[in-house]
Amino acid sequence: MKCSNLSKSFGNKVVLDNFSLELPERGVVAFMSPSGSGKTTLTRIISGLEVPDGGSFTCDKKKISAVFQENRLLPGVTALGNVMAVLKKGTAQKEFALSWLDKMGIKNSSHLFPRQLSGGMQRRLAIARAMAYGGDLVILDEPFAGLDDATRRSIYPHIFDDDRDNRLIILVTHDRKEAEHLSDRLVVLGGPPLQVLEAVTK
Repeated sequence: MKCSNLSKSFGNKVVLDNFSLELPERGVVAFMSPSGSGKTTLTRIISGLEVPDGGSFTCDKKKISAVFQENRLLPGVTALGNVMAVLKKGTAQKEFALSWLDKMGIKNSSHLFPRQLSGGMQRRLAIARAMAYGGDLVILDEPFAGLDDATRRSIYPHIFDDDRDNRLIILVTHDRKEAEHLSDRLVVLGGPPLQVLEAVTK
């Protein structure tokens, strides 16, 4: 995956200006930067949700999954239904969805609607849905916001240990310790316009 001389502006605000970055085909890459630096715009370009004004972006990932800063849950569907909504129809669909709710520690709330869940449970539901959908590329934009340390530690293995060698995971976080602990490569960004300040490969 390669970003070459990307540019992107919103009105008079220049977010990306000749920005270049190459990412590996697999493993975990952590992005760290202050709020408002432009990293969300970058991840939106990577995911195909935003089109750059200039430059080029090449990506051979066919299936992309994401956890956004907002949970974006279906309000009129149960927790189980939210996960099942992204899965192909099949006899094992329900069991697979329940397995991800179980990994996130919310299986017993599978019958509840998002409005009936706490903020932390809603966040875990958003993670369960994205991970159940799977993909060659998984983008996690501040996925653990609002979760306590014990909950984070309990779900880390299900996200970062399973198949990390078969996909690329981009983790956006403000927590350097978390980034260093979970990633194979740490990219520290500054801006706007966005720029690479530090890139460390373990």
